[in-house]
Amino acid sequence: MRTLFSLFILLLSFKANAFTLNNTAKLVFTEDEVKVNVASGCTNIGITDAELLELVGKAVDNFWNKSPTSRLKLRKGSVINVDARFHSDSICTASTNCDPNPVLAVDSDILISCNLNATNFPSSSILGITIPNNIAGTRIVGSLVLINDKADTQFDTKSDDAKVAILAHEIGHAFGLGHSPVQDSLMYYATVSQRKALGRDDIDGISYLYPKQQPISGCGTVDMSGGKNGSWPGLFIGFSIIGLAEIYRKRKGSKQIQA
Repeated sequence: MRTLFSLFILLLSFKANAFTLNNTAKLVFTEDEVKVNVASGCTNIGITDAELLELVGKAVDNFWNKSPTSRLKLRKGSVINVDARFHSDSICTASTNCDPNPVLAVDSDILISCNLNATNFPSSSILGITIPNNIAGTRIVGSLVLINDKADTQFDTKSDDAKVAILAHEIGHAFGLGHSPVQDSLMYYATVSQRKALGRDDIDGISYLYPKQQPISGCGTVDMSGGKNGSWPGLFIGFSIIGLAEIYRKRKGSKQIQA
């Protein structure tokens, strides 16, 4: 089945979308630890490649790694050299339901690269775009984040805290999340000043994709045998205790009424 991708663009403002995953197949990284690397060669974003990498470290540690119910841990990677086309090519080969450009497929983990392509960034208010562009079945092998590096980019006008939040937002798309309609969420569709922490909707989203523990299915049991005699005796005793307690409660209430 063909996976449809939505190209998520972080704008200063545009129409809100309902919270979604960023694709139709619930794609996820299968690793519990994913690195976020930075491609060398940024020119117009107001910071060096090394400084961008430092902001990436803050983006993962101050936001996504604070989720208490997700097994996914994001790590600051390295500044790496990439093909020049990561700085110049379009992220999609089709503008509707983005078909990822295979030339820009990321070998593994998450790569953040600056990019000058006018198709990617027709407006200075478009700050970043992201897509998982290397997948195998329902597994994300690699994801690409592009930051607007055109001469008129508004990314360079943002404070360091705002840049951290922008990067964290795009990283959320990179590991599988879509937008949230909840304004106190990091994954809200537009930039919000003074973003400092994940919202409840963000935590729910990352925990849905990367749960720390699998939810329990079926009926619970109380095994009084210590597991030696199977689960049926424990199941029976467990329900019996509940039933006896209910009978006792009703009888006690009846006596109080009679009194």
